[in-house]
Amino acid sequence: MRIWVWLPLVLVIVGPLTYFLLQKLRESRAQKKGIAVYATMISIEPVKVFGKFSAAMKINLWVQAPGEARREVSLTSRIPEGQKIEAGMMLPVVIDPLDPKKIYPANAESMKRIQLTGSREQRRQMKRQRL
Repeated sequence: MRIWVWLPLVLVIVGPLTYFLLQKLRESRAQKKGIAVYATMISIEPVKVFGKFSAAMKINLWVQAPGEARREVSLTSRIPEGQKIEAGMMLPVVIDPLDPKKIYPANAESMKRIQLTGSREQRRQMKRQRL
């Protein structure tokens, strides 16, 4: 009889924890094997959690993988206090190789293998900024 009391409690705790760990594993694989590109920011809007604004922001981006058309995606991420982010900025992201619809913010290791996409003028400008 006691197992029927503890089983739902264990499932409530283990389920979200397993989901969180799988997402972290998927992100780390994308950072190692995914395509790193620059994405152009379109807009940014705050995210509400339980009716209150949180530190996380929803960022709408245009992403163009090499050899593909430009598409719009959104990313939810925390932004440090005092950091200024405006529309039109180029942000480094990593495209998940298993699901190209998912993107993650690029870390320092994936930035080393970033690929420049866009028009010739945009690629030249990004190369000048990297040097």
